[in-house]
This record gives sequence, C-alpha cells and structure tokens, in this order.
Amino acid sequence: MVEIEFRDVTKRYEDGTEAVSSLNLTIKNGEFLVLLGPSGCGKSTTLRMLAGLEDITEGQVFIDGMCVNDLPPGDRNLGMVFQSYALYPHMSVADNLSFGLRMMKKDSRLPDEEIVSRVREAAKMLDLEDELDKKPKELSGGQRQRVALGRALVRRPKVLLMDEPLSNLDAELRHQMRQEIRRLHDQLGTTTVYVTHDQIEAMTLADKVAILDNGILQQHTPPLDAYHHPANDFVRSFLCRHIDDIVETAQQLTKA
Repeated sequence: MVEIEFRDVTKRYEDGTEAVSSLNLTIKNGEFLVLLGPSGCGKSTTLRMLAGLEDITEGQVFIDGMCVNDLPPGDRNLGMVFQSYALYPHMSVADNLSFGLRMMKKDSRLPDEEIVSRVREAAKMLDLEDELDKKPKELSGGQRQRVALGRALVRRPKVLLMDEPLSNLDAELRHQMRQEIRRLHDQLGTTTVYVTHDQIEAMTLADKVAILDNGILQQHTPPLDAYHHPANDFVRSFLCRHIDDIVETAQQLTKA
C-alpha cells in the first residue's frame, strides 16, 4: 500500500513568502490526484517537496507510512515526468528509456536482461516498439512525451509525479495523451500526483482534485463534487465558471 500524507506542511522562502501554508492532504493508495490552481498557487512547490527537490520549512511528508523529509530524492522510489521532455538527443529511444536503470548504484543495479525486458515492456505499453532505434529529433511531440513517461515507468516507482507534462503539446495531442495517461494509470494502478492549471485536464484525469490558491488548500474532493458543490467563491470562479464558459461557447459554436 502506497499512501502519501502531508501533515501541516509549509514552505517559506527567505524573503518570508509562503508558497504553501499548513497543507494537510492524504493521497490514497492507487489514487490519481490532480493538484489544480492558477500560476503561483503552490501546486508545483507541493510536488517538489514530495519529490525532495524543495526543502520543507515546517511539517512532515509521509510516503508509505515513512517520513521522507530528510530522504534524498533518489531514495524515495518516485518516477518524475516534467514539462520538458529532457531526453538525451544523442541517444536512441531505447537508451533514453534505460538510462536511469543503467546509472543505478552497483548494489541495486538490475541485470542487463531485466533492463532490456523492462524497456521492451514500456515500449509496448506506450506504442513505441517501432521507435526504439530512433533519436528524439525523429519523433513527434507526443512520442517524445511518451518516452519521458516510459523512462519514469521502467523504474516501477511507488509513486508517479507529473508536473504540467502536456503543456508543450497542441490541443489534439493533449487530448490523446490525457487518454493515454489515464489508461496507463488504470492499467498499472500506480499512486499518481499530477500538477496542472488546466481545469478540463483535471476533470478528465483525476480521481480527486486538490485545489489551491495562494498556497492554501481550498477543496479536496472528486472533481464532479467540486464542480457541483464548490467549497467557496474561489473554487466557484476558478473551476465552475471556467467550465461553464467553455460549455456555453461550445453550444454557441454548434448553433452557428
């Protein structure tokens, strides 16, 4: 069981700015949680504290029942996918997928045949089997993002973290990748934390949303509950009104 818990977590910078304030949040085993909110609300900072990329000023973060405040990122058994694909341009897709496994410390490094097996498994899962010998420059944006996702999955992490991974893609590719990400989650059941400012993305992907504003958690609930029963004026404006505007615009275009 891999449950994540933030207990009274605060991130305060040297100038006194609080990016996250007294966050209490539990992410259940196998859940797909979306951290949602406008730019600067603290969602990426929350993800980075979970990943060990940001120090925690106050409070505690637990993964699988263990406090990880002082645990280095590499020891947290997390897979991370970011907005930038960060692929090695001189390496093939297969080498990009296997790089993290091959760089593991000797005492924990997998046998070569296991690494090859995991790469093939990820390639099949992500429809990259015919691309393994290609370099990143030969791939489409969607294929590159699938490689970045596969690189995280081959590690078989306890938790998968994604920070705005689709923001560099056009609308059609974003739609396709949302479906792909949700399909993979349903197939693998990995506890997933996903950051976005896109309300539609949150509604289509999440089991639950955690909506933040100015570093403060506003509502934590299934997305449709947030839409039908917003906790406050901010949620009503940021989530509900935005979605209503999209629906109204679509209806007007249909009538035209």
